[in-house]
Amino acid sequence: MKIVNIIMVLAIVLFGLSGCSPYVTTQSYELFEENKNLTIGGSHIPNMNKQRREIYSEDKYIYIFETPPKCIFGYLTNRDEKEEKIIGWVILSGEEFCKQQTHRYYLTKDIWKLPN
Repeated sequence: MKIVNIIMVLAIVLFGLSGCSPYVTTQSYELFEENKNLTIGGSHIPNMNKQRREIYSEDKYIYIFETPPKCIFGYLTNRDEKEEKIIGWVILSGEEFCKQQTHRYYLTKDIWKLPN
């Protein structure tokens, strides 16, 4: 029984570290940008992060985040009477650190989508 467990653990580790896993990708700005663009039109960021809201301009709010570390960006939302929705995003500082490693599949607008 112990030998079977050891073989299973080794197989999982080797597969995970081999680069063959569909969830292993390199970090890049393009992946970071694609992930941020997927949030446009959604309302989950404003609904779950009211404490991060600041005034960006007379017609927009901004929700500021720092993830990954040293990459400071914000989601822009409308400031009118309608439900707040994300209308864009902007990098505030640390663009060279704005790289992300993502999974191969994304869940967006109730459908599964492959990245380009």
